[in-house]
Amino acid sequence: MRRLALVAVFALACGALPARAQALSLAYKSGDTYKYKFDTASKQTMVAGGLNVPTDVEMTADETVTVKSVDSSGTADLSITLGNLVMKTTSAGITTTMTGIPDSTVDARVAADGRLISSDGNQFGTASPFLAFTGLSGGFVSAVLPANAVKPGDTWSKSYDQAIPDGSGGIHISSTSTYVRDESVSGVGAAVVETKSTGTMDVALGSSSSAGAQPSPSPLPGTATIPGQGMAIKATITSDVTTWIEPGAHRILKSHSTEKESGTMTIDLPGVTIPGMTGPMTMSGVFTTDMNSA
Repeated sequence: MRRLALVAVFALACGALPARAQALSLAYKSGDTYKYKFDTASKQTMVAGGLNVPTDVEMTADETVTVKSVDSSGTADLSITLGNLVMKTTSAGITTTMTGIPDSTVDARVAADGRLISSDGNQFGTASPFLAFTGLSGGFVSAVLPANAVKPGDTWSKSYDQAIPDGSGGIHISSTSTYVRDESVSGVGAAVVETKSTGTMDVALGSSSSAGAQPSPSPLPGTATIPGQGMAIKATITSDVTTWIEPGAHRILKSHSTEKESGTMTIDLPGVTIPGMTGPMTMSGVFTTDMNSA
């Protein structure tokens, strides 16, 4: 018996024993609250009416995630608030920094596998020129988690669709995820999961495609409210998201994402002409986002 124990210890030290598979999922409870530091930055370009407009945007905030309810499938209704917002915008060589911005809150639905199912509007003033109009930008970043127990080195794939509030069409996403490794985050054991995704967006927004649609509120300065009619967006989105999950507590310790987007947006308002915005506007950008436990 003693010899077997010594062999087991030696095998473990040498890495000969297989890693134990474990479930990686989010398990929220009603009333729970989580706090993060939220940072996002982008470099993007819009070409419209012959003008090429590069713009850099950086935003930092304190993020509070409050769980309002959880259904039988584990999908959680969350209230996500960004406070102490600081936004810096650089365009045409001019940098503007805004502080004292009112707190911004959206309600979001998040599945147990980390997918953002829906968000109630574009209040975050997202740096993304496309997701700003879909309500899917949110303040929530997560890799796509597995349906079954997994161990380091395992991979899984998921394809899914996201609907668009106040419009028709949607976003189709194909993702491949990997359980990369285990590591410690501030003394807490974490499973590191990376998800690489490709998405295609083809949507029509506003009352021309959805009866009774209203413009989404945009309380953040520098984020325009666009009348809710006659807008069409086509885009391709690629992303790479890495998330550190605490397996026992089923919560996100931190996430990091990089995203590239390119596409066109067309605005057609009956009886209204916007200088420089006739015909399709071409947009592209690179975005990074971080959520770190506070």
